[in-house]
Amino acid sequence: MTTVAYCKIDDMPAEWQHYLPFLEAEVVQRVERMRKVEDQLRTVCAHLLTKMVLVTTFKKELSDVCFSKDSNGKYQMEQDLHFNITHSENYVACAISKFPVGIDIEQHVKRDFSLFQSLWSDEEKQLYPLHEQEAFYSLWTAKESYGKYKGFGLQSCLTEVTIHQDGTIHLPDRIEKALAVPFVIAPNYSTTVCIEDSLEAVTRYEWEQIGAFFNSV
Repeated sequence: MTTVAYCKIDDMPAEWQHYLPFLEAEVVQRVERMRKVEDQLRTVCAHLLTKMVLVTTFKKELSDVCFSKDSNGKYQMEQDLHFNITHSENYVACAISKFPVGIDIEQHVKRDFSLFQSLWSDEEKQLYPLHEQEAFYSLWTAKESYGKYKGFGLQSCLTEVTIHQDGTIHLPDRIEKALAVPFVIAPNYSTTVCIEDSLEAVTRYEWEQIGAFFNSV
C-alpha cells in the first residue's frame, strides 16, 4: 500500500540550513544554486520529510536512506521501496510505495487555460470541462503524476494517454496497471498520486515533528 505525507513550509526556522548535512551532496548543491529562499525551503523540507517517514513509518535506518537519480532524473532508492516528491507554493508532499509511484500537487492560480490544449488527448477534451479551474488542475495533476510514475514529465507526448474520471489510464493499445487517485490536502490545491496498489494513508506533519526527529538523531 502507498503512504502519502505532506507538510507546510511556513514554520521552517531561520536556521533551516542546519539540516543540510542530512541531505545528499547533489541535493545540497542544487539548493545552494537556487536564488529564491522559497524554492530552497520546499526542496529541503520535501527531502527531510521523505527521509523521516522512511525511518519512522517504514522502519529504515537513516544511514541507509540514500537517494539517487536514474537516467531520466527520477529519484530512486537501492532498496525495496519507491518514492516521489512534489511541492507547490506552501506545501510539499511525498509518496512512498513498494511499487513505482508518482505524485503531483498544484496550487490553483489563474491561467489562460486555452494555452494548454496541446497537453490533452482528444478524448480528454470531451471528458473534462478544461476551461474550468477545478477540472483543469484535476487533469493536470493526474497527467503529471502519471508522467512522474513512468519517469518522464508533461514534456513527453502525453496526448497519447487518456485519463478517465475514474482514474483509469488508457493508452493506445492497453489500459495502464496504475490508477490516478486524487485527494485533497488544502483548499485551492489539487493533488493526485499515481499508484499500482491502494492509497493507505495521507498524513500531515508539522515542521516541529520533522525538526524534532532530526535533532534527536
